[in-house]
Amino acid sequence: MTSNQLPVIGEELLNRFKVGDLVVWIHDLKTQRTGIILEIGSEQYGNRKFPSAKIYVLGVEKHQTILLSSLTNITQS
Repeated sequence: MTSNQLPVIGEELLNRFKVGDLVVWIHDLKTQRTGIILEIGSEQYGNRKFPSAKIYVLGVEKHQTILLSSLTNITQS
């Protein structure tokens, strides 16, 4: 099975988020972070793909890739 044929686990999450959304998530089990979605795609882990987003992290001024299942929308674009 090629990478393009792998199933996307949680594909319905792709409809809940858009580029430009302001989101929050928990980082390192203790710190809440806030960021803006720059790109939405999927990451491959083992034989599965999971929806993810490239996020600009506010206050830290860096980019980070986070699984969509870990995000909560604050505002929608």
